[in-house]
Amino acid sequence: MMETDKAPQTKPSREELLATWQKYSEEGHKAHQDRRYAFAELKFINALKAAEALADGLKSSEVTGAAKEKLTPAEQAGQLEDLERLTRGLNNLAALYQLQGKYQMAEEMYERCLDIKLDLFGELHLDTAVNLHNLATLHCAKRRFEKAEILFKRALEIREKLLPANSPEIISLLKNYAVMLSKVHREDEAKEMEERIKTLENQ
Repeated sequence: MMETDKAPQTKPSREELLATWQKYSEEGHKAHQDRRYAFAELKFINALKAAEALADGLKSSEVTGAAKEKLTPAEQAGQLEDLERLTRGLNNLAALYQLQGKYQMAEEMYERCLDIKLDLFGELHLDTAVNLHNLATLHCAKRRFEKAEILFKRALEIREKLLPANSPEIISLLKNYAVMLSKVHREDEAKEMEERIKTLENQ
C-alpha cells in the first residue's frame, strides 16, 4: 500500500487558542445553567485544554520568581493572564465534577488550582481563600470533616484579614462552616455561628 502525504499539523495561534477558550467556556457555563451537565463537562474539558495550551507548560514560579526579571512588563502580564485563565478552567471543571459527585476528580482539579494560586499570590490572598473554601466544601461532601474544618479556618482567617466583617464572602463561608458543625453534632458551636451570621447580616 502506498503511503500518502499528510499535511503537517500547524500549532494553533495564540488568537485561535484564546477564541477557543472563550467559546468553550461560554458554552460550558450556558450548559451548566441549563443543567446539561454532561455537555458542560465536555465544553469545560475543551476550554481547559485551550488554557493549558496557552500556558504551554509555564510554571507559576516563572512569573513570580527571579525568572520574571528577564521578562518585559507586558510579557509578565501576559503570562499571569495565562495562568489565571488556567486556574479558572480548573475551577470550572472541579465545581462541575463536585456537582456530579465525581469527588476525586474534583479534588485533583481544586488541588492543582490551589497550587498555582499559592505560587502566584501566596497564602494571604482572596483568590487563595476561594480555593480553600471550595476544597472545604468538597471535603464536607466526602465526609472528611476534620480536613474540611482546617480548610474552613484557613479560608476564614484570610477573608477576615482582607474583608469587612459583614462581607458576603465571609457570611457564605460561615454558613457552610455552620452546616459542617451540625453534621458532626457540634450543635452548640453551630448555633453560635448561626447567631454570628444573623448579626453580620443585620449590620
